[in-house]
Amino acid sequence: MKKEILITILLGIFFLQQLNAQINNVKDAFLMVPFTQLPYEGIAEESLIKPRASVFFPYKTWGDKLDTTLRLDYGLTISVPIDDGDCSIFRRFSPTNGQYFIGVVYLGLVDNTRKLLVTATSEGEFVDFLEVSVQGFTKTGVEATIKQWKIDADMRVTVYQVKPTSTTPIRFEDTSPQTKMNAQRIDTRYQIDETGHIKKIKEIKYQPQDYMVLDFTENRNIWDGKEQPLVP
Repeated sequence: MKKEILITILLGIFFLQQLNAQINNVKDAFLMVPFTQLPYEGIAEESLIKPRASVFFPYKTWGDKLDTTLRLDYGLTISVPIDDGDCSIFRRFSPTNGQYFIGVVYLGLVDNTRKLLVTATSEGEFVDFLEVSVQGFTKTGVEATIKQWKIDADMRVTVYQVKPTSTTPIRFEDTSPQTKMNAQRIDTRYQIDETGHIKKIKEIKYQPQDYMVLDFTENRNIWDGKEQPLVP
């Protein structure tokens, strides 16, 4: 999977070099990305789902409104900033409830990646964002996905996360597929309104249980788990 991500990045850089003169702002970047049909599931290997693109624009296009840090641990408590460079819009949707841009921005390096669902006005001005995917690599080079997502045709988004119960951060680079941890699955639901703003509407927590990092690798999806919801 590392090789596939690296190829995607290199192709994106090549694509940027070929089209750089045409990309003047975020609006132009969005318009170059083909539509992905709704509903959509952000499976573990979603970067390979067609249609996809790698249309780059600078991190600082929207100032400090977009969180461009990278996650280093399973609990998402340790982050490092990216001060400069480009991010890419690799997927775009057609909203069913308003006139705004909505797409998935890919952030990261080969070993740590994030995907943000981003909305912007029809002129490309920033509106809102939501972290929907986090992936990191173990010390053995295996990719672990600990946050995933879905979006339906009514512009409802569900983010699925497995969060360690330990107060001591567990870094991706310190684990292997056989590493065990106690963690809690959390499903959080959001609604995107007609202006592109993203509002949290519900959170479902599940009974903590023991996992192996192996449970977050390959084509396994968090929503397929058999965890028991906690009684409200």
